[in-house]
Amino acid sequence: MQILDTIQNHVSQAWAYRKQGRDSDMETQIDSMLSLLEDLIDRSYDRFATLDDEEEIRPVKSQDIQKARQLTQTILVRIVSGEMSIADEQIDRAAKAMAHLSGRGAAGAMVGTWYIPYLDSNGVRESVSLKIHEPSFIGNDIGFKTWGAAPLMAKRLVQERFLPNLENQTVIELGTGTGMVGLICAKLGAASTDLTDYHPSVLENVAINVKLNEVQANVSKLDFIELATNPDSVWRNRKFDVVIASDLLYEMEHAEYLPVAIELLMTDVFYFMIPLRATHTKEVALFERRMEEIGLYLDQTSDQEVEEDEGWVRYRFYSYIRA
Repeated sequence: MQILDTIQNHVSQAWAYRKQGRDSDMETQIDSMLSLLEDLIDRSYDRFATLDDEEEIRPVKSQDIQKARQLTQTILVRIVSGEMSIADEQIDRAAKAMAHLSGRGAAGAMVGTWYIPYLDSNGVRESVSLKIHEPSFIGNDIGFKTWGAAPLMAKRLVQERFLPNLENQTVIELGTGTGMVGLICAKLGAASTDLTDYHPSVLENVAINVKLNEVQANVSKLDFIELATNPDSVWRNRKFDVVIASDLLYEMEHAEYLPVAIELLMTDVFYFMIPLRATHTKEVALFERRMEEIGLYLDQTSDQEVEEDEGWVRYRFYSYIRA
């Protein structure tokens, strides 16, 4: 990767100028190095979907970031420790670069852009872009991360346009997380879109993403277990043409009560995407059984495999309608 070669050159030149006592020239080389690192890091958070398969194209791969860390770790440590005679601004930039290069958990907040291509009615390639803000990971707040099923659902929405007459459809997303799926619905012109989750901090982040993407969407607290078990829930008075969700079966309690919440909210159809992991087979089986018991008809289902950092993962897409 050419940018890595250039970064390495700036690092070598900075060390050489430091030995010669040419602090001004050293600082210029460090500034150039930091600018390239910042560009590399920013682009590492962008994602590009494809038209012909389920592969996700990353303009900057994880091995590129690892290589950049190897090339710059020593000089970044020296800068942050105050050993180099440079401006405070560069010290701050070096500290941020070190955090990002150390991994997502240490990186703090970031904004990435997802690009999803599609062919218009004339066969011309277009794309929908979506900005997603993810704060630093805090405790067990898994809603701060965009999990694998959400991009796959978003890609189906954009490329297959399986929601006809979306401009006349009211949509609610359960367990919205970063808001990706619901935001795509809003971008595609849904009559109204409600993005819901149970965690206040997650909802604050979703509100940021609504503003980033300049769409009209409601952000509200909804605990689907509370909806399913509490006859007085305010959500029991609401109905939506489309209920949509992804990655929600982490516990048996989720599998037990999610179908109840869906039946209460859904007018026409429910779309769902989940990973089929060996650790959650009981949850998936219970969910499928409960949907049948409640009387919602499985209109369509399909599986697909996607290569992720931990290997190949199988995902399942569901479409349920009223019998």
